[in-house]
Amino acid sequence: AYKEVKVEEEAVVSTQSTGFAKVIAANKDVEPELSCVNKNGKSNGLQVLEGGHLISCSLGLCRKLRQPTTPLTAPLIAHFKLFELVVGMNGRVWIHSDSVKHTLCISMYLGRCEYLPEEELMPLLKDIVKRVESSA
Repeated sequence: AYKEVKVEEEAVVSTQSTGFAKVIAANKDVEPELSCVNKNGKSNGLQVLEGGHLISCSLGLCRKLRQPTTPLTAPLIAHFKLFELVVGMNGRVWIHSDSVKHTLCISMYLGRCEYLPEEELMPLLKDIVKRVESSA
């Protein structure tokens, strides 16, 4: 179910699409049922995600990234002006930014930041950005 789709229309979602949705029903014997609207019929950010890059990470990192006061995102917010992260509870993070280089930097940072102390996060990001910028 999609908010923007009229009742008589079918949503066009391919098997290759990345979506941020709620699982309505999951059973080993049938296909899972997903919904991109909440119980009030509003999308609240649930949608098919266009563009961007999907990475796999640990469930622990996903839990940390979903916390409102996580220190892991502070260096990203300070360094990159335009980016989006959609964090699922299935070990997947969707990254979208204004350039491929920034997406690569964010992806590399998320792959290495999970167990670092807070004071080492910004130096890690600066090192990654420096290496990515110098390789081009």
